[in-house]
Amino acid sequence: MTPISQQRFDALAGYTRLPAIVLIIQEAAWFATADERLLALITWDRFDHDYGWIVLGRDLRGRFRAIDQDVSYPTFAEAQDRLGVAIEKHAALPDESYCQGDEEGAPVDFFTPTVAEARLHPIFKVLVEQERFSPARDLITAMMPFFEDADGNFVEQFQTTGFDPRLWELYLFATFTELGYAHEESVAVPDLLLAGPRGRIAIEATTANPPQVGTAPQPKSDDEIRAYLENYVQIKLARALTRKLYHKQRYWNGPGVDGAPFVIALQDFHAPAAMTRITPLAIEYVFGVRHSIAEGMRQIEWLTEHVYGNAREPSNFFELPEAENVSAVFLNPQGTITKFNRLGYIAGFGNRDVRMIRSGIARGERNPNDPKPTMFHQDVRDPAYAESWVEGAVVLHNPHARVPLDPDLIPGADHEFLQPDGSIMSLLPDFQPYISRTSITLRDHTSEVSDEAGVT
Repeated sequence: MTPISQQRFDALAGYTRLPAIVLIIQEAAWFATADERLLALITWDRFDHDYGWIVLGRDLRGRFRAIDQDVSYPTFAEAQDRLGVAIEKHAALPDESYCQGDEEGAPVDFFTPTVAEARLHPIFKVLVEQERFSPARDLITAMMPFFEDADGNFVEQFQTTGFDPRLWELYLFATFTELGYAHEESVAVPDLLLAGPRGRIAIEATTANPPQVGTAPQPKSDDEIRAYLENYVQIKLARALTRKLYHKQRYWNGPGVDGAPFVIALQDFHAPAAMTRITPLAIEYVFGVRHSIAEGMRQIEWLTEHVYGNAREPSNFFELPEAENVSAVFLNPQGTITKFNRLGYIAGFGNRDVRMIRSGIARGERNPNDPKPTMFHQDVRDPAYAESWVEGAVVLHNPHARVPLDPDLIPGADHEFLQPDGSIMSLLPDFQPYISRTSITLRDHTSEVSDEAGVT
């Protein structure tokens, strides 16, 4: 058996964790056979302070699930020795021996087209057809067996007009698995009901989408750009959030939520590259406050309404009736296909000839000597390169939340808190990118794409 990274294990089998298990054990090391027919891990008991091991094989739906385990080893070395014996035994057995007998339905297949080619989303076609995105494609393929299509239309939407919103759901699925949460089964509402050692959290995903008729405005003059950024976009974000706030389900009352903090995860896909601007504009809308500089002085303006043509929405989402039931709004401008490509590559997926160079601007407030934004330039192929799913995430906390969200429930994110004077306090991770672009090269083909814009 060969040691593997936690990132690769999570991509292949992280979604099989159960809430009761993650509360009892901590994972200490991860392994695989050379052909990855079997995976394994060594565990540490949070209560008994001893070691155990688990062997996983694929069931009839292609999901890695536990097929053997043992506990109560006083040392890591003893657990590893016994795990090696178990791996050797199970590797000699046929694949059929790993089946559980309770599998229902066929494996979920995201990539085999279910509609006519003319209906396929252009980025879906890029993902399927272009080798430069093979790391993302192979990573998503590894995720597919564990994804439950609760609504029955995920695959069709992923391949067509719903590609962006469905990819956002996959991003959230991967992010909270990485953070050590297990997904409570048989829960369709809200999208994610999660349990982990730090506590429980309920999440509902939403997106601002392109207009159903025509396209988004393409402002040219300074006044048009200002109206677009200060009103049109906020109206799009407002409608995406209030659609969830006033949904008939009232997600915070859903079965099993039981007082867990309820978070709406928001992404903006209303126009190409729209998500590059989501953080400052969402902050303005949800808190109802706008910061600007005039004559060298910082100005704070409290907002009451956003108006664009005949469309209007009140500002300050967290002040709306019933908004006290929303603990926070979660964003990540970089939760798009380009992050899947980078994370897939560093987890060992895809064509190893793919090269990715990432550059951009990061927040610098944690540097006491120079708090200004800083430039960064990173080679994804560098063995020292590291990136997490949660990197780039921003959490906007509701100052009136009925159930406040503990920042420790989403470690690694930037947490933003509105202060009574209209200023905003930030709890920043060590590295928080504002924006970045990734140059992707394969053989003689080069393409530069924005993290936030996906494929351009």
